[in-house]
Amino acid sequence: MTLTLPYVLERTGLDLRRTAIVFAGEVRTYGVMRSYARRVGNALVADGLESLERVAVLSSNRLEYLEVEIGIAMARGIMVPMNWRLRKPELITLLRRSEARVIVAEDRFVSVIREILAEGAVPSLRQVVVLGEPADEFDSYETWCAASQDEPLHRGGLQHDPHEIIFTSGTTGTPKGAIWTNDTVMFNAWQQVMDFELTKRDSCYVLTDLYYIGGRHDFTWALLYQGGTVHIRKSSGFSAEPIVQYVVDHSISHVLWVPTMLYEILRLPNLGEMDTSRLRMIMCGGAPVPRATIEMAQAFMPETDFVQVYGLTEGGGTVTFLPPEFARDRVGSAGPASMNNTLRIVDALGNDCPAGTRGEIIVMGPSVTAGYWDEPELTAATVVDGWLHTGDQGYVDDDGFLFVSGRIKDMIISGGMNIFPSEIEETLIEHPDIAAVAVIGVPDERWGERVHAVVQLLPGRSLSEADVIAYCTERIAGFKKPQSVVFVEEFPRTASGKIQKYMLRRSGHDTGSAS
Repeated sequence: MTLTLPYVLERTGLDLRRTAIVFAGEVRTYGVMRSYARRVGNALVADGLESLERVAVLSSNRLEYLEVEIGIAMARGIMVPMNWRLRKPELITLLRRSEARVIVAEDRFVSVIREILAEGAVPSLRQVVVLGEPADEFDSYETWCAASQDEPLHRGGLQHDPHEIIFTSGTTGTPKGAIWTNDTVMFNAWQQVMDFELTKRDSCYVLTDLYYIGGRHDFTWALLYQGGTVHIRKSSGFSAEPIVQYVVDHSISHVLWVPTMLYEILRLPNLGEMDTSRLRMIMCGGAPVPRATIEMAQAFMPETDFVQVYGLTEGGGTVTFLPPEFARDRVGSAGPASMNNTLRIVDALGNDCPAGTRGEIIVMGPSVTAGYWDEPELTAATVVDGWLHTGDQGYVDDDGFLFVSGRIKDMIISGGMNIFPSEIEETLIEHPDIAAVAVIGVPDERWGERVHAVVQLLPGRSLSEADVIAYCTERIAGFKKPQSVVFVEEFPRTASGKIQKYMLRRSGHDTGSAS
C-alpha cells in the first residue's frame, strides 16, 4: 500500500480495539473509524467523484471530522478544509477557487448552502452531505455511510498527489490555497513522531479548530499514525480551568497551546493545585514566549517539557522546535531545524546572511508546500529551487538556532532606521498589566513611519498612553519606543492565534497622537 494518509487506518497490525478519537464523551475506536472512513470513500466514488476532484469540509470540531478526511483520501479526492466562521461571500469565493464538487457540511450551515445553490453561485458544486441533523434535500452523513460499503478502496493514490488545499487564514488579508500532498502530510507526521518521541501510549487534546493546520498536523496525525489517542474539544468558548482539568482527568500527554491560551492558563489561581504530572509536553507557537512566561510554566509544571516551535501553513507544523533543555537558555528562539528540514537566512539578493544578521527565513524539506492552488506565478515566486521563501524575517545564532523577528512587510522604517515590531512587543508583553500587544508602523509626514502600539490590558487593569511609552523608554532605544498608543478590548486573530495586523490598520487602530 502506498504510504498515504489511509495507511494510518489500513496498516497491518493496527489494534482496531484501541481508542482513536474522543469527542464530547463519544468514542471512535480505530476499527469504527476505519469503517466510517471506508464508507465515506466508497460513497464518494459511487456518487461519481473522480480522482483529484475537490471535496470541501465546512464544520466546526466534530467526532467525524478526521474520518471524513481519510475517506476523501481513500477516494483519491482533494480535501478543502474551510473556516466555519466565514461569511457567505467568503465561502463562495473559496468554493469557486477550489471548484469543489462535494461539500460535507455541519447542519448549522444548511441554510447558507441552500442559498449558495439557489443562486447558482458555485457551478461545480453538485452534492451536499450533512453532518448532524438531516436536511430533506441533502444526504445525511449517517444514512449516506450506512448505504455504503465497509471495504478497502483501490484508487491507487500516489504520494505526490495533492491531499488538501489549505486556504491560509491570512495575516495579510488575502487567503492563498496552499497545497499539501500526501507526502507533505505523512512526512510532517513522521517528523513529529521522531522529534517528539511519540508512542501509542500517548494522547493529545486538540483545542484549536480542525480546519486549521495546528488542529490536524500538530500531534494529531502523528499520534494516530502511532496508534495513540486524540481527544478533540468543541470549537469556541475557550475557558482555561476546565481545559486543564480535562488534561488532568484524562491523563493527556501532549497539548498545543498557542500563547494566548498559555497566558490564560498560567493565570489560574488554582493551577498549582492541579496534578499535571502526566502532561509530557506543551507545544507553543505563533509568537515568541517571554522568559517570565516560560519560567512560570516550568514552575507550575516542572515535569512537563515546554517546546517552542516555528511553523507555517506552507512549510509544515513544526519547521523548527526548541528542545526543552534550551527553553531558558535560548529564550525567544524557535530552535534549530526539525527532522528532515533545512533553513537559511538570506538577504534581498538571495545571499546567505552571517549568524546574527537578519534576513528572510527560507526553508527546504519534505513538508514544504507543493505550491498554491491555481496560482503558478505566485508558486514560482514563493518556492524557488525547492526553497520556500516564507516572507518571515529572522536570524540564526552561531549554533543555528532560529530567532523570528516577524513578517518582513511588518518592519517599520522610521527616519531611515529599521525597527522590528517584535522587539517592542516582547518588551511590552512583560508588563504585568498587559495581556497582548501589537506594534505597527503608521504614516508620518516627518519620519515616513512612526511606531504605534495597540494594547490589550488584563481585566481590571488600567494604563495610559504615557505609561506605556514611559515603560518602553526605560527598556529600549528611544527611536524604537511607541509614539502613539491605543487600547482595545480584544484583537482580531487567525486560527493559530496570530494577531491580524492588517485588520488593525483597516479598522482605524493605526491612528493616534504623536508623543
